Amino acid sequence: MDSADEIDEGGQVLHFEGDFFGHYTEEDFEWPDNHGVVEGDKDADESSDEEVVFDGEIGWEPAVLNAPDVGEQDSEQESLADQYHQEARAHHQNTRDAAEARLGHASPYITHFPLPTAGAPVSGPSEMPHEHIYEGYSQKIAGSENIYAPFESKLDFDIALWAKMRGSGSTAFTDLLAIDNVHDHLGLSYKSSHELNNIIDKKLPTGRPQFRRQEIVVAGEAFDVYFRDVVECVKALYEDLEFAPYLVFVPERHYADKDKTMRLYHDMHTGKWWWRTQQEIEKEKPGATIIPIILSSDKTQVTVFGNKTAYPVYMTIGNIPKDIRRKPSRHAHILLAYLPTTRLEHIKNQASQRRTITNLFHACMGHILEPLKSAGEDGLHMRSGDGITHHGHPLLACYVGDYPEQILVSGTMTGECPKCNVPNSELGSKDALFKPQDLESILAALNIADEDPIGFAEHCAELRIKPIQHPFWQGLLKSNIFHAITPDVLHQLYQGLVKHMIAWIKSAFGEAEIDARCRRLPPNHNIRIFNKGISSLARVSGAEHNQICRFLLGVIINIPLPNNISSAKLVRALRGLLDFLYLAQYPCHSAETLQLLDEALTRFHDNKDIFVTLGIRMQFNLPKLHSYWHYLHMIQEYGTTDNYNTEYTERLHIDLAKDAYRATNHKDEYSQMTLWLERQEKILRHASYVHWRLAGDPLPQSHLPPDMQYAREYKMTKHPSVKAATIDSLRDDYGASFFRAALARYIVLHTRPDATTRAQVEHAAGHVYIPFTSLPIFHKVRYNAVDSAGHKDESVTVDSVHCQPARRDKQGNTVPGRFDTVLVNCGNGGEKSVEGYRVAQVRVIFSIPEKHHASLFPSHILIPKHLAYIEWFSPFTGTSERNHGMHKVSRLYENGEQLVSIISVKDIRRSVHLIPKFGRSAPRDWTSSNVLELCREFFVSPFTDRHTYATIY
Repeated sequence: MDSADEIDEGGQVLHFEGDFFGHYTEEDFEWPDNHGVVEGDKDADESSDEEVVFDGEIGWEPAVLNAPDVGEQDSEQESLADQYHQEARAHHQNTRDAAEARLGHASPYITHFPLPTAGAPVSGPSEMPHEHIYEGYSQKIAGSENIYAPFESKLDFDIALWAKMRGSGSTAFTDLLAIDNVHDHLGLSYKSSHELNNIIDKKLPTGRPQFRRQEIVVAGEAFDVYFRDVVECVKALYEDLEFAPYLVFVPERHYADKDKTMRLYHDMHTGKWWWRTQQEIEKEKPGATIIPIILSSDKTQVTVFGNKTAYPVYMTIGNIPKDIRRKPSRHAHILLAYLPTTRLEHIKNQASQRRTITNLFHACMGHILEPLKSAGEDGLHMRSGDGITHHGHPLLACYVGDYPEQILVSGTMTGECPKCNVPNSELGSKDALFKPQDLESILAALNIADEDPIGFAEHCAELRIKPIQHPFWQGLLKSNIFHAITPDVLHQLYQGLVKHMIAWIKSAFGEAEIDARCRRLPPNHNIRIFNKGISSLARVSGAEHNQICRFLLGVIINIPLPNNISSAKLVRALRGLLDFLYLAQYPCHSAETLQLLDEALTRFHDNKDIFVTLGIRMQFNLPKLHSYWHYLHMIQEYGTTDNYNTEYTERLHIDLAKDAYRATNHKDEYSQMTLWLERQEKILRHASYVHWRLAGDPLPQSHLPPDMQYAREYKMTKHPSVKAATIDSLRDDYGASFFRAALARYIVLHTRPDATTRAQVEHAAGHVYIPFTSLPIFHKVRYNAVDSAGHKDESVTVDSVHCQPARRDKQGNTVPGRFDTVLVNCGNGGEKSVEGYRVAQVRVIFSIPEKHHASLFPSHILIPKHLAYIEWFSPFTGTSERNHGMHKVSRLYENGEQLVSIISVKDIRRSVHLIPKFGRSAPRDWTSSNVLELCREFFVSPFTDRHTYATIY
């Protein structure tokens, strides 16, 4: 593979390799007209190199009502408001420039916790010497001189690992091994799944604790709960060698500036909660290492058909950095328990039924978490994977769940905030005054439950909490459950207000026009094209709402509202919500970006009354909307929202609940599910042990803020997509109409430093001889993320650029061509903002054959291995549009012809998604495949991914 690092311009050529012949203004070029109209195109969304089956993108659509395109809808009476919002937009951009710049530092200024005893290793003459965690593991395995023991060979172990982690099932695996000679040829130590299970059960040491079954009696009825010892689970995570180099033992304060005035928040140890709690614990128990417990629970359906459910509870610890915790492949979460899923249908009174279910949940959780009370109070010795012992205090820090789970856990009333005392009637207000729930008063009420049941119920009613018999968090040291309830980006944002906003927008503008515009968006690596629109979607997932957010703002611009009502406030409300959504997911925050978060929410509230004007809403008293006011405080307390997102535990449902259920015979399933999980954990632990024997201990790691530069590196295929495409085919199939002239000018720019004017370049280009008639062509550029340490993850393609002509699929259908738009560095582009960048459309990516280098270029000039023929769009203006905040660009023409250049692929920063300026209604002759040719003006979307949002503003 070839990467950008392998191309060195050597400083001999111009930094920007294009066709700027001097300095020009926009007036030097014609504004676009109806150039390059393509008729009869159809489109398919090509998202990979696999063969694409084309599905016609546009079927029947309602007729378009004839209406003049009046452009911007704002009236003259709104001019003062427009000026205000334009100035506010300019101020916002300047503020973001400063805020984003401070997040770019890879090495923060750190204030360490002042007491040296905090988080210190246990020492003293009575302390045993440190023992590596895998040294004890080796002693438990017979024949430890064999790295793979109890398996006989590497192949023996690899097949066992595959069977348990990737295999199709125990019966299928047994049938495979029963095939003649398979077992003997492979030299396996087992002949069936049963024999393999015996090896795992009897010969592999236990790593994570085993499950236990316990009967919990509530309201005279017994329920089974499957759970593990929570303290042993904490120890299992803490002592895992995979995490040993990364564990955090003490809180820190991180700053962006040398004077330490600009606080940074990212991992949990940079938040205020850990620092404050460490101070409190140190007064009573010097030398403590706090172990923040993060719990999550959520009932999930485990069958596609039917209503079989499971109720898993997951646990992890905040000492493990979030970059590890949020990756299911790192196994930093432990399945702590399966709770009963009974609906108690035999209880006919609905209120009594709900009360019993709540008490059952808290009784189960109370039994499971009971060991945390003494462990948190007294502490216990915890040995990490490298053999070093600390005196740990496991404390409940965060509880992650959706809104129904938050209500269940906290015991607050449905429809109210689980964190504060805001009245239900003021949930939608930005000016509502509220305080955190009064934990002391609530605990006082709970303490009289057994002594005075009537007084207990009355006190609970006064405090607006449910009369729960001994909630599980009662008595947990340093734990405030109302404080521990965390933000939930998935359910509060994507499945919360974003879901509502999409419904309100469809009501305001009409589903037909919204769907028509969604069908006509040009393709992009990070954009899903909804060929049937979005109004017909059923059971829309969070991932689909995520995709809709990436283009929703752009498609509503200029759609008229009923009664000629201006859409400016609606656009500003949506922009405020989207800004909040993207800022809330930043992996690192400063005091400045948190201020931007607060301003974005305020901007939504200042404009949301447009939905009341339109008769769509009467009020906004939504608990999820109110929860956004808690985001800023929670980020300061526990770090950024990617520390505690339910999206991670939703992914765990697949591995630890749904797959586990499918591995059973559906009879007494929980005992089978827990055994299946224990075997998986054992084989994975043994795989880690084998890796340690082969590679040794992992190196210690520093705890730096997440990289906010979003560096990326391009990658090309080793071989071209087309070995030899003729120059004529580039014109006819790829639309590179001026390829010869552009290549000649490119050669002149790199070989004739004396050609400084446009006339001189054009004259010299006319005398360039192109010695070849065909070129190798590439149809895709891929991009991989590169972190601040220079490490590139080639397993994930974060972006790609396509430039492929029309072709036929396996069924003989025509798949339209796709030529993506990109962001080009003009030589002075930085990491953030659009300054120094231009938008262009890539038509051809090619290489100049090496055998012709000498005849075209002097020997001292290094020619980029990959070049791109592009068509330019207009430059970015200084400030984005006042309401929607997006930049507008148009194609550039000169003498009626598209302005083109040839540049190095290295100068392409990333793909960029252009949203057409549809006007009052989307022209029905536009399609996703031809809209880039037919539309005159476009808006540059900043919402295609987090990298775009941090770049284009």
